[in-house]
Amino acid sequence: MRIHLPILLCLISAPVLLRAQDPALAPDDLKYSREAFDKNHLIAQVNVATQPGAFLHYRYDRYAEVRRIVNDDGSEYAQLKGKSWRKSKDWGKTGTAVKSDKAAELDNRSEVAEVALSEPETHDASQGGFVWKFIEKGEEGDIETYTYEQSREHPRPTGVYPRYTFVKYKNDTDGKLLLYRFTGQLRSGDHVTPIRIQYGLMILLPKGTIIETVTPPPKTKK
Repeated sequence: MRIHLPILLCLISAPVLLRAQDPALAPDDLKYSREAFDKNHLIAQVNVATQPGAFLHYRYDRYAEVRRIVNDDGSEYAQLKGKSWRKSKDWGKTGTAVKSDKAAELDNRSEVAEVALSEPETHDASQGGFVWKFIEKGEEGDIETYTYEQSREHPRPTGVYPRYTFVKYKNDTDGKLLLYRFTGQLRSGDHVTPIRIQYGLMILLPKGTIIETVTPPPKTKK
């Protein structure tokens, strides 16, 4: 089912610091991220707070024909496009169909994994429209990160608003950023649940693709 030779990449970039700090460009970067994830293999490492300091973790994968959830206990579930969820170790090609309540749970976990890519919902119109704010620039290894908060025109003093961290490699110059991390809250009535999601993607190459690498010539002895 999986196409050969996937390459794990967190692409994207910004040519200058001022460009990356402009919060008005955050919606464009989020749109670009949606398109990149839709064309490739989306990976999300999801953490949902079960109590202060404790999280439920699972991995979510989604690409053209399948989505999959892997739990920390090693259990795997997959759903081929147009099919039902199965408990499966081979991306849904074989396995045991799950009951309706488990299928609903897996659908919910899939929605949580992609919450940062969905359009925001307004639960309190008195706060006005959505406003993006630049929060900080950081570095993690050979990448630079840019974090924005999606706030409101009239934010509540005690409100907690979602934050989106985008990534670029230091040598990239194409001016686009890819979603890298999301922190926010899930709301159910008056109850809120903190979540943290790390995003990545794999570019799927056609079967039989040959990747050439260039190695330096051996050093000659003097």
